[in-house]
Amino acid sequence: MKPLIQLAETELPTGARLELQERDSSYFLLEDGVQTASSYAHGGDDRVAELGAAPVKRANQPSVLIVGLGLGFMLREAMRQLNREKASFVVAEPCRALVEWHHEHLAALHPGLLDDPRVSIQYCTGVQAARQAAGKYHAVMMRSTHERCTLTPAEANDYSAAVKQGGMLLILLARPDKKLERVLQQAGFDTSVDVAPVSHKGKQTAQQTILLARKGRFVPYAMRRK
Repeated sequence: MKPLIQLAETELPTGARLELQERDSSYFLLEDGVQTASSYAHGGDDRVAELGAAPVKRANQPSVLIVGLGLGFMLREAMRQLNREKASFVVAEPCRALVEWHHEHLAALHPGLLDDPRVSIQYCTGVQAARQAAGKYHAVMMRSTHERCTLTPAEANDYSAAVKQGGMLLILLARPDKKLERVLQQAGFDTSVDVAPVSHKGKQTAQQTILLARKGRFVPYAMRRK
């Protein structure tokens, strides 16, 4: 087995240590020694993007907020699902070093991903990005890198305000979270749950939970005028 190589590390705004490691062309992100993302296992990221894009594929100018860049798989799949010339993909990522790593160490993983003119990076948290864009996004997609996603009622309201009518907030979780569902329901979302395999390869049985929070029903602009 080839050795594990540490490519880079940095300190996050929270004080935690973020590391990028590589082994045999597979890449891993670790936060304080705990793996939070892997290029070998991104089935949940892909499924979030697929579900978030499904209701708005008829939109002429779909707008998506990705909360956290990670290894880029959620962004890549969202762009594949909503491959429109006038689509826009905003990534809220407070860690500048991680964005630099995509250019320095991960360029071969997603060639040209961050150079696409439809992609923009905001160096802030997802909530901060949401507060700046009332009614802008057809979908907000995120993954929780911890055991539980600690979303306050005020933050849930911020995301609700940022999502267009008929749009969705989607959160990838390690397991179901009824408390988080209630918080989102109080913010005006209708919630449901989906599951996705952790790995996109092989016969894997481990699964992740996807919490879908929908804000009403999406009606394409062309149909509204009829």
